[in-house]
Amino acid sequence: MSSSYPIYTEQTECRDCYKCVRACPVKAIRVKDGSAVVCHDLCIFCGKCVDVCPAHAKKIRNDVPKAKELLASGRKVYVSLAPSFSAEFAGQERQLLCSLLALGFEGVSETALGAEAVSASVDNLLDEKTFDTPMISTACPTVVEAIQKYYPSLIPSLTPLHSPLGAHSRQLRNIYGNDIAIVFIGPCIAKKLEADKNAGLPDVALTFGELKQWLDEENIDLMDINDENREDFDERVFIPRAATNTVGYAVENGMLSTLKNHPSLLQDGAGVSGTVDILSALDSLEKNTKTHAFEDPTISIPPFFEFLSCSGGCINGPGCVKDATALVRRITSNHYTQKRTKDLTDLNAFKVVTISPEEIECTFIENKTAWKMEERPSKFAIEQALAKLGKSDERERLNCGGCGYSSCEDFAIAYLKGMAEAEMCVTNMRKQAQSKVDVLLRTLPMGVVIVDNNLNIIDCNSQFLKMFSSVSFDADEQTLEKVSGLKVETFVDAAKYFARQFNQMNNSERITLNLPESVVKATFFTVEPRRLAGALFQDVTEVVHRRDAVMRRAEDVIQKNLQSVQQIASLLGENAADTEIMLSSMIDLFEQPQKTGA
Repeated sequence: MSSSYPIYTEQTECRDCYKCVRACPVKAIRVKDGSAVVCHDLCIFCGKCVDVCPAHAKKIRNDVPKAKELLASGRKVYVSLAPSFSAEFAGQERQLLCSLLALGFEGVSETALGAEAVSASVDNLLDEKTFDTPMISTACPTVVEAIQKYYPSLIPSLTPLHSPLGAHSRQLRNIYGNDIAIVFIGPCIAKKLEADKNAGLPDVALTFGELKQWLDEENIDLMDINDENREDFDERVFIPRAATNTVGYAVENGMLSTLKNHPSLLQDGAGVSGTVDILSALDSLEKNTKTHAFEDPTISIPPFFEFLSCSGGCINGPGCVKDATALVRRITSNHYTQKRTKDLTDLNAFKVVTISPEEIECTFIENKTAWKMEERPSKFAIEQALAKLGKSDERERLNCGGCGYSSCEDFAIAYLKGMAEAEMCVTNMRKQAQSKVDVLLRTLPMGVVIVDNNLNIIDCNSQFLKMFSSVSFDADEQTLEKVSGLKVETFVDAAKYFARQFNQMNNSERITLNLPESVVKATFFTVEPRRLAGALFQDVTEVVHRRDAVMRRAEDVIQKNLQSVQQIASLLGENAADTEIMLSSMIDLFEQPQKTGA
């Protein structure tokens, strides 16, 4: 199964763990019939659900076939390579370029060239100071989605510029012609959405994971590529040239470090990474936009913010194959940026690759579907939902987070909006299950007992006490609770049978206990291996007595029948003898010769 969206759910593989609900920063997961499905109208495509799904039911759309179609079309296809490639392919940068050319691409260019144009435009905007509110970078498509869908009042704060990828795509078309095709390769799932929304900027977006899978399919191993004899094979193979220090865009504060006219932003806390922190910052900015002041008047707001949804920056994007830790990836990327800056000492000699400021201008519109979902139901409706979810009592609202929501009230709101199901509440389901078990346990006509591996009683029913103690009445809950914790041998000598369940873990064992005044059929079984075992006891005394009486009657009848048979046989024997004598006499009579006359 595939999807028209960058992230989708393979429902047959979803395992009802709700881990994606817990991880989703905007709760864009709808649970229906036990399956957690991505709600694309609410999704910001951060990829958190893909990262955490233990069953791999959350999948990234595979766009490699689209890239292959472009290569087979006869058009010249260029790669826009994200700056985070230095962390993903550490020490293999040259081999990576060779492999991309081997796949059939016309050339490889750095997305960081587009970043140069974006940084220059942001510098100019900050110099002009023609804005009333702080500007927010648009380099991260997830941040843009979050603002469009959940913070519409902040849309005017978005810098009116395409992302570095959009700017780079325009640069490549200006240089190599509008008929070329462009394939972005990087760490970001949301770039697929950006490509979908902005046709040709680029044509296709692939993740590093997709690229690696593609190379494997083509039997291209980077380790096998040897370029030692190619002296000219350095960073200059990037077309039309290598990027400058904007290769540092891949890490937190990377963009801020390239704003030549505003270095103070690095000290102003204007760089934020990680979706949770960004949403918190957006909450604060939205409030500030409405009130035009923070609660603390001494806090000055930076004029520009660089927001990256992935903690630490793009080097930790969801499209990466994370073979190294975030720390190692950051160190690797920083070293690569330092090396690039050192090799290209005269940065001023590198003019922005052909593009006009107007070509990277962009406008953004709100997405009403998402922020309308933010409308809060009435207090009365929420209380009714809580009651349906088994949480009418405040003491039952544990806010445990097992459902994926931070509080029971948030869960009830999601339930009202059709985003959640009652079965997601683990504590309520456990309570219902326990209630059903208790009802079954108390109403069974047989004695039931559950013990732990120390042979202490965990639970039992009233019938068990009637059978093995002096209790002759139906025990109430308080009485049964007093029994809990006592040794089972206090009531019935069956310790060895329970021990066999723990030691041998038999499925079940059936025996007959001959007690002084009764006969009991017992079935021992395992509840939890090596932890809990149980037993069912059925008093069959009356049944046994009834069976013995029937057997005695049957024996009497059989004895009488035997006597009758013997008498009949005797009579039959006497009659048979008389008959035999009479018949013999008649035969003898007929066999004598008749006398004739003289």
